[in-house]
Amino acid sequence: MHRKSLLAVISFVMISCCVPYNSFGQDAIFSQFYSNPLYLNPAFAGVNICPSLHLNYRNHPYPDFGHLSTYSASYHRHWRPVSGGIGLLVTSENLGEMLKRHLIGGIYSYHTQLTRDLHLNFGVNASYYRKDLNWDELVFPDQYDPFTGNIIPTGEIPPESTWIHALDVSTGLLFYSEDFFAGVAGHHLTRPVESFFSDQRLPVKLTLHGGAIFQFDSYRRNLKDIDFSPNIIMQHQGDFLRINYGAYFDIEPLTTGVWFRQDFEDQKTLIFLLGLYQKNYRIGYSFDYSLSGSYPGISGIHEISVSLNFDCERQKLEYKILNCPNF
Repeated sequence: MHRKSLLAVISFVMISCCVPYNSFGQDAIFSQFYSNPLYLNPAFAGVNICPSLHLNYRNHPYPDFGHLSTYSASYHRHWRPVSGGIGLLVTSENLGEMLKRHLIGGIYSYHTQLTRDLHLNFGVNASYYRKDLNWDELVFPDQYDPFTGNIIPTGEIPPESTWIHALDVSTGLLFYSEDFFAGVAGHHLTRPVESFFSDQRLPVKLTLHGGAIFQFDSYRRNLKDIDFSPNIIMQHQGDFLRINYGAYFDIEPLTTGVWFRQDFEDQKTLIFLLGLYQKNYRIGYSFDYSLSGSYPGISGIHEISVSLNFDCERQKLEYKILNCPNF
């Protein structure tokens, strides 16, 4: 019971003071960046022309404490009447039974053509943000009786409200051609309140991402064509600066990927990916392996994605479909 109390107190301190620790004070991380494109950049809405549905789940275990789990679901498609794409993104984060954070937002992305080969998308995401604290799950030092080991009522005063909500706005730009793509996104531009005890606000997250596609044709009948895609993603939020370097290798119907995540708070992670893709669906699994040893007892972080691509009526495409990684 003493260990449980100590962990709960530490968690409460992180919540009440809004000290950035893992996902608190910063956004949840997804390692399969392009299987959750609207989460990375709202300008991705409608790039596939036909409707797409993306489902993502990430599980981050903590020894003797529980699991930090993150869920995401998104849907988007191109819609000719608005000259771009529309989408819906829902994200939910859970820290055991104590703290939950939810976002649900509608997305619009305007598509235009700058030159014969270069295209531009501009996206906006307006979301409803909500954060809930389960006060009854917290245990404080004054509740622990060292002589009997019993838990007694606390003298701590709860916040005026155990839930907060706000409007959360994000925006992004996406440039792409047949062989490369690059984008920039700004999330939490309205800076919703993050703390239950002060006016501490969620920091703006800035994302820069880019990549290229190299296609190698096989001259042997028994070999598939190979696609190679190097990528880089840089994100800054509050005191956090993180750079992801990686590459994908596609040999139909399989995708493999290796990424190196460098966090300038001295966290380094290797990410391994294996995916299966067909015309109408994609399934991916990734594993994050820490190289820093900062979290003893944690074997790794698991992430699963499922994407469904729906058929749509044949139409004359005004803009080129973006050729980018599947995961």
